[in-house]
Amino acid sequence: MPAGAGETPALPGAAAPSRALLLVCATLLCALLTPARAVDLPVPRLETIFPPGGQAGSQVDVSVTGTDLEDAGALYFSQTGLTAEPKEKGKGFTVKIAPDVAPGIYDVRISSPLGVSNPRAFAVGKLPEVPKKGGNSPETASELPVDSTVSGSVATGTMDFYKFTAKSGQRLLVDCATTELDSKLNPVMSILDAAGRELETSGRGGFLDFTAPADGVFLVRLNDLTFAGSPMHYYRLTLTTGPHVDFVFPPSSAPGAKSKFTFYGRNLPGGAPAGIAAGDGKPLEKLEAEVEAPATADVRRDGLLSPAAAALEGFSYRLSTPKGVANTVFIGLTKDPVILEHEPNNQVAETQKITVPCDVAGQFYPAGDVDGYSFDAKKGDIWWIEVISNRLGLTTAPFLLVQKDDKDVKEVYGADAAPTEKRFSTASNDPAFRLEVKDDGAYRVSVRDLYGGARVDPRNVYRLSIHRESPVFRLAAVVEAPPETANDRTASPRAAVLRGGGTIAIRVVAFRDDAAGEIELTAEGLPAGVTCGASKIPAGKKEGVLFLTAADKPERWVGAIRIIGKLKSGDQVTSEEARGGVVRWPVTDFQIDAVQARLTRDVALAVSDEAAPLSIVPAEEKVWEAPVGGKLEIPLKITRRGEFKDVLKLKPAGAPGLETFKEVDVAANAETTTGTIDLTAIKIPAGTYTIWFQALTKGKYKGKDVITTIFSTPIQIAIKAPEPKAPEPKK
Repeated sequence: MPAGAGETPALPGAAAPSRALLLVCATLLCALLTPARAVDLPVPRLETIFPPGGQAGSQVDVSVTGTDLEDAGALYFSQTGLTAEPKEKGKGFTVKIAPDVAPGIYDVRISSPLGVSNPRAFAVGKLPEVPKKGGNSPETASELPVDSTVSGSVATGTMDFYKFTAKSGQRLLVDCATTELDSKLNPVMSILDAAGRELETSGRGGFLDFTAPADGVFLVRLNDLTFAGSPMHYYRLTLTTGPHVDFVFPPSSAPGAKSKFTFYGRNLPGGAPAGIAAGDGKPLEKLEAEVEAPATADVRRDGLLSPAAAALEGFSYRLSTPKGVANTVFIGLTKDPVILEHEPNNQVAETQKITVPCDVAGQFYPAGDVDGYSFDAKKGDIWWIEVISNRLGLTTAPFLLVQKDDKDVKEVYGADAAPTEKRFSTASNDPAFRLEVKDDGAYRVSVRDLYGGARVDPRNVYRLSIHRESPVFRLAAVVEAPPETANDRTASPRAAVLRGGGTIAIRVVAFRDDAAGEIELTAEGLPAGVTCGASKIPAGKKEGVLFLTAADKPERWVGAIRIIGKLKSGDQVTSEEARGGVVRWPVTDFQIDAVQARLTRDVALAVSDEAAPLSIVPAEEKVWEAPVGGKLEIPLKITRRGEFKDVLKLKPAGAPGLETFKEVDVAANAETTTGTIDLTAIKIPAGTYTIWFQALTKGKYKGKDVITTIFSTPIQIAIKAPEPKAPEPKK
């Protein structure tokens, strides 16, 4: 039984408890009722790296915190040009940043004999880095020169202050990077004059646009929204006269094409007034520039990191100007013609006529904007209609209304209302609809933002993609700790760590509105001694499992691997590389606290020369067959290592119906068993499947009691449909 189960003690009451006390009691009660995850086999876990970045062409001394970091002797970066050397034991690392490393945010992991850790973000900038000195009051404010960056963290209940000197009319941008660096800080910033009067405030968020009203000294005040604080509440604060891009239009391009884009932002050298204001009321400038899009998408890109963004094909771009390089913007890739929205198109009589397929670039602007488009379609056509906006990192809730002859065909909302997967939810607010054309004629599609009734923000762009059905899909690969029990609601950062003789499972999520076929999964770039078992995402399903198995005595290794999915549709084979995914911070109950997850810049694997506690393999490598209603009996070989001689809680997974299978006990010290699946009780439909057995087991590791889940190598099964009965002869 997992630790934490048991009787809940009575909570002390009061005659008239306050709402705050009731909330605290309810939270404590939920915590007591939630089973805690038992201690698993140790792997390094990285909590913080500080400072969380540095200047290109420099070196920076960093400290790290986390768990199971003993003997951690190396940092592994997702970007070449970033290297690290360990300092005196326990004193951190010296990170060297090559001059040609492009500004951006990369992943860093720490490796040790136990494997490799979860990633943390590490930023590379072009501005000088200054140390933080004091700064918890206006009187002790730390000096922050214009065009520089400082790293810091806030303590509980405190504020950080920085002072800077500005000239009258000088436009300065204050950017506080937090979430994109995996920080827990939810920043609130204000700018004060020398007398302490508030001149600007962000209210909530990490960006301020400030124009000095006069020559003088000013203060930046920074705190967490709820005044929380810890070493995990860190930030990188930049004060600059350099460029900042709010959005780019259009937000998409043809692959490999040279196209003109308009960049809207602030402090854009050579830019002209845009005639519009940003959501904070500050005027924007615009600058046209030609951009050559890559021929293929970059899966290791900086920028969009929400799990749902794995569905998007595109590239990250930074506008280069005489005043420096701007922040990252994302530009999507589309094979369909890009069409610009033409206002006015709000009323039915103003509907914009378009030719499909196409990728319409529009804006939910001004407030309450409704955009209408019409296209001709023929009976029998199938069109996918989708909006891409929330997945661009925008707080939008797009809504689609499809009509024909002034009659509603379909109202389409986004899918985030009830995400089914809580540990790595890929849901978004963006709607999608499969239109099967019943009759020739004109169809009208109207688009609006359900959040945009009173909000004025030109950054809220969208893509309306109307495309033919095609075998297109995207993938995300997530390393997770499998649930120990049916009510296990924990989530934690994980890494792919493979021990000698062991097998690990990597969940692969598919984004495929159009592509319904089976996706074959493979891994490339594996080191010697590591193999990938036959794995797939079944036809029509949105996830599958990839298995990696190590030889008994592998060499230690850390590096990036590529997880590839292939889908065959007729004579066409479509191949896609998976983005990586990870949980940012541990959560003990995802019903109480939302899981924060993100995409990673690569998929990292560590091979440890330690032995896995157990191995489970089928006695034969073959396709195991049984008829519908029959019985599968699969002999399994068990290899036990070290002090893992306990009973195994064994159950199969991977085919429909197996989730109801009651786990069975395998005797302690048993070296063989038979995996029996009664197909009269577990009604698996006819077909071929990749299944596996997983076992929960207890043991000791370096003197500590641990409980861990072991995976077998994948097993191919075939459930045969009954032979059709021969017709009875006529009498």
